[in-house]
Amino acid sequence: MQYPPRKKHLTRDFTINNQAIAIITTIRTMMQHIILCGGSGTRLWPLSNKQTPKQLLPLFEGNSLLQLAYLRNQVACDSVLAIVNEQHSATVEEQLLHAGATNLRMLAEPVGRNTAAAIALAAFVSAPETILLITPADHLIGTPDIYAQTIETAQLLAAGNSLVTIGLQPTYPETGFGYIQYSGHDVIRFVEKPDIENATIMLQSGDFLWNSGIFCCKAGILLQELQKYAPEIYETAAIAANEWLRTGQLSLAAMEEIPSTSIDYAVMEKSNKVKVVPSTMEWSDVGSYEALAQALVQHYQYHNHQAVSIESGNNMVIGKEKLVALVGVENLVVVNTPEALLIMKKGKGQEIKQLHQWVKENRPELL
Repeated sequence: MQYPPRKKHLTRDFTINNQAIAIITTIRTMMQHIILCGGSGTRLWPLSNKQTPKQLLPLFEGNSLLQLAYLRNQVACDSVLAIVNEQHSATVEEQLLHAGATNLRMLAEPVGRNTAAAIALAAFVSAPETILLITPADHLIGTPDIYAQTIETAQLLAAGNSLVTIGLQPTYPETGFGYIQYSGHDVIRFVEKPDIENATIMLQSGDFLWNSGIFCCKAGILLQELQKYAPEIYETAAIAANEWLRTGQLSLAAMEEIPSTSIDYAVMEKSNKVKVVPSTMEWSDVGSYEALAQALVQHYQYHNHQAVSIESGNNMVIGKEKLVALVGVENLVVVNTPEALLIMKKGKGQEIKQLHQWVKENRPELL
């Protein structure tokens, strides 16, 4: 995925600026920030791996995507709950504390059970009237003033007992995202990832948005709708959450009882309380090396002093373990890690899935 070609350049600071602070401080009720820290970042292998997935890589002037997610929401939220893979719990906590988080709780999952389970656990361990701002840990967001306006609107709708999702104005027929058909703030329907023909039709219609995976709602309202539409998830997540509240830990047995499904499928596609906030903010899920290269070069002035180019152009070298020399080549991404070397032509980023599968089957120790 590449950045929507809305503007030539995004705001360099993907966290917050003074205009955004002025907007956010008009929010009357502080929210709790729920950071979904799962995801393995397989499309960025070998840079991203099981030990250090993409959201934990300190690529953005020393910050990780996780830290940027915290920083852009710190003014609107007075507490943070990180839902994290047990394996990464210590690193996530260290990064968030280093970014300045103070009122921080960590909920470590021994096994991931998708977004419905993670969000249900967050709601169960929060007061019913608490407004939850739920964001993935692995996205980049530009234009912080537009983001702040979007979150302010979402908070107001959530205060009125709506389940709110953020929708992004599409600028090209992307087949890797879900879509939301809408009218104003009303959701007409959710659409799974389409083929190129249907994505083009939806883009041309003008009444569809990309589904960003960002949500805002009261904890109690979410649980009411979860109990109504996904009672098995509600009941099993309640047991796991009570265990965590008693012991501070989630057992593998309790987590494995929770059905694994997305919050969209479990609740959002079925509830009549769902609203959407359309937004023109610049956004990327950093889902390919092309998107990562664009962000690093254009918006973070990334320069690798361990790379030299002779009669070469439009290349990106990531990794500083050894000198990388490029002679007479162009449009390449070179990822240099201690475990593996990737050389990829730009435009072939989606083929990393196939490569990842090969490594999984033949060299699993490298994942």
